[in-house]
Amino acid sequence: MKKHYKTGFVLVLAICCNLSWLQAQLNTENQFAKPLKEVLNEVQKRYGISIRYADSMVVNKKVTWAEWKFRADAETTLDNILKPLEMKVKKEKDKVYKLGYYEYYRWEPKDGWAELDRIAAQYNNLEDWEKRKSGLRTCLKEAMELSTLPASPGTAPIRANLRKFPGYTIENLAIEILPGVWVNGSLYKPAKFKGKIPVVLHPQGHWDKHRYRPDCQYTSASIAKMGAMLFNYDMFAWGESLLQCKQEDHRQSLAMTLQTLASIRILDYLLAQKDADTSRVAIVGGSGGGTHTVMMSAIDKRIKVSAPVVNLSSYFYGGCPCESGQNVHGCMGRTDNLEIAAMAAPQPQLVVSDGGDWTDRMPEHDFLYLQKMYRWYGKEDQLVNVHLPNEKHDFGFSKRKAVYEFFAKYMGLNLKAIQASDGSLVDTVITLEPESSFYVFGEKGERLPTHAVKGFENIRRLFYAEVDKARQDQRYKIGLIDLMLLKRQKLGAITLAADLKADGVEVDMGGLGNRPTFENQLLNDTIRNQFLQTAKDRKVEIFSLAMTGYYAQSICERTEYKQSIADCIRTMQLMNVKTAFLPLGVQCDLRKKPALRNAVVTRLKDAGKMAETAGVVIAIETALSASEELQLLKEIGSPAIKIYFNFSNPLKEGRDLISELKILGKDNIAMIHASNKDSVWLENDLQINMPLVKKCLDEMGYRGWLVIERSRDARKPSDTRYNYGANTAYLKKIFQD
Repeated sequence: MKKHYKTGFVLVLAICCNLSWLQAQLNTENQFAKPLKEVLNEVQKRYGISIRYADSMVVNKKVTWAEWKFRADAETTLDNILKPLEMKVKKEKDKVYKLGYYEYYRWEPKDGWAELDRIAAQYNNLEDWEKRKSGLRTCLKEAMELSTLPASPGTAPIRANLRKFPGYTIENLAIEILPGVWVNGSLYKPAKFKGKIPVVLHPQGHWDKHRYRPDCQYTSASIAKMGAMLFNYDMFAWGESLLQCKQEDHRQSLAMTLQTLASIRILDYLLAQKDADTSRVAIVGGSGGGTHTVMMSAIDKRIKVSAPVVNLSSYFYGGCPCESGQNVHGCMGRTDNLEIAAMAAPQPQLVVSDGGDWTDRMPEHDFLYLQKMYRWYGKEDQLVNVHLPNEKHDFGFSKRKAVYEFFAKYMGLNLKAIQASDGSLVDTVITLEPESSFYVFGEKGERLPTHAVKGFENIRRLFYAEVDKARQDQRYKIGLIDLMLLKRQKLGAITLAADLKADGVEVDMGGLGNRPTFENQLLNDTIRNQFLQTAKDRKVEIFSLAMTGYYAQSICERTEYKQSIADCIRTMQLMNVKTAFLPLGVQCDLRKKPALRNAVVTRLKDAGKMAETAGVVIAIETALSASEELQLLKEIGSPAIKIYFNFSNPLKEGRDLISELKILGKDNIAMIHASNKDSVWLENDLQINMPLVKKCLDEMGYRGWLVIERSRDARKPSDTRYNYGANTAYLKKIFQD
């Protein structure tokens, strides 16, 4: 009896201990948390279902209030459990589910259509659309962090395994897009050709086997047989790029940026080939490759024909961060893939859709929007939708056939090259190769160069380092002026310049009046450091200090001028600014007051000596012609005194802007005021042919700042963001795109 009592006591004690443990594990303090894997196992047992998932999806994930989330049916229960974890299940068949991530980028059709209608309501004519398109193109590049492209490594592609087949050849290439980072692919070319041939980019989607798939080989070989050179290539973290990173890195937002950079580099290489026809350039891709096709057609004007296949939809924004991870869809008050696709207009565009994915309702609404956009250009016939309602999400023959026929029409390719004797199209008469035939770096990666960068974080750091370097080295930079944006020495001007996407800001030294020197706050350590830190944080360069007090005050008649110049130079040294702006202004206008010439020369000689000692440049603005400025510089005789060229000066005097630039030459120009009188924006100024100006500066070898001073719209002269934002965007489009 005692033995039984003792056994019972132990049992009760064990139960109590277990209950105590359970209470410790499940209470309000820990919100009744259980591991996700444990909860999913319980769901499967209770409801008699099966849930497929990879262990990596559930590791270290917990479900709070787990027991409270169970309901009468499995689907409601799973919804309760998974929603807080941003996950969901997809029913594959009866009682079988697959675990996945919640897709914020997948909408209901009615919601996507409503959003597209809202977007489209913002413009009602071609002029307004062109303005929005220009803004979108700028914003898309900014969102992908490609406003400033990192410098190309400039290396020759790594080549491997040239093969010759009836009607076409294949050579594997690895193109270096960043130092130690490659995009790999295969270059298909016609076996025989004369003269220039079209160029086709063929980015791959997210199907198994990627560019090694039979349908990819069929497409690539057939287009080559038809007379084009085609490059089919891996997306980031697919194919051979897995030698440098992991498959899951494809789901990083920066993947979108890196594969866009890759396509730009590929296009740079292909169009530099002597046999490339730069007027006939196309891109075709399916699924994720189709999304990439749309984006490249929108941002790269070199592409003339596009064919997005089974991807385009107003209610699906792309199935992975490589398609929607960067904030591209936040541009211009939100955009979507249909509007981005419309940016290809009026260039020929083929949209292939089917009934088995998110393109299933393309003809009902989305295609009508695209038709309207093409109609505005009078090019509705160059937009084609091939809708296959009975087909699913693939790149099957009917989709490929549509591409072949479209490219034959708009790229001048020979469709007969893939025709059977009865006239039908046959693209399977090629040599299918094993995956290993397409490797550049060998079957085990043994040919990967030793300087290859490995690991996503290392690639990420490299990318941003190269972008920062490119920003420093960029040939043309667009600057704004603090006193035109706000007032002299206002910290907010730096923030505003950054918001307007300018590369830098010119900060004024302050008013002069009757003082011996400028009302300058920047010699105060605290204030100066605020300016420098804000500029650093907002990635805006303080590129010049301006002595605009001398616009109205006379440097040629002041005895204490050395103090003001010395203060400016001292401030420049403390802020690491290499150029100062010094206007001769109305009081020292040598055209109107030639008697002051000796005084001007004397003072500028003194300024030049001071600047030379400090290792800086003082840029003067005069009312003289270019020839007269050359003579003035000769009299001053200092390499530290240069010209701050102003577009408006020759234009108001009726002199030719281009000729004046050429007369001065790059060595005598420190910076350029790239604006004219207030009345219209730069892009609407009939006095300035800006592409011709760029061509002239290119030929001169000028590198440096283009600074916007005025050129405000007379209808809204006080709207700073409106005016300087538009002018900045326009100069960036001309000089940096």
